[in-house]
Amino acid sequence: MTDERRQRIVDVIRALGPGEVSTYGDIAEVAGYPGRSRLVGHILASSTDEDDLPWWRVVNAAGRLVPGHERTQASMLRAERVRVRNGHVVSAPEGRFRRASARQQHRTGRTGDHG
Repeated sequence: MTDERRQRIVDVIRALGPGEVSTYGDIAEVAGYPGRSRLVGHILASSTDEDDLPWWRVVNAAGRLVPGHERTQASMLRAERVRVRNGHVVSAPEGRFRRASARQQHRTGRTGDHG
């Protein structure tokens, strides 16, 4: 893997903010490597603490948490107001798993008052 490819993927992962949950595939696509979700997983799996990547904000397309790290990942996500149930992200304030009602409020600019 080239350093440029790794760096582009790392930059996308680092850009994920609190409460934002993304998938391996989405990260690959934004980085310019559509269809390379496994590459994203490989980069995360081989990262070190010094890389300082917010790995807990990345899940598979079904919202499943990282096998073997579910408890830690769920705790970190919940601290960012992400709803997790049975090892899966249910909803998040930002990103792919953002709640439908939050999306609608964002598009319309409304905060719940329908009048």
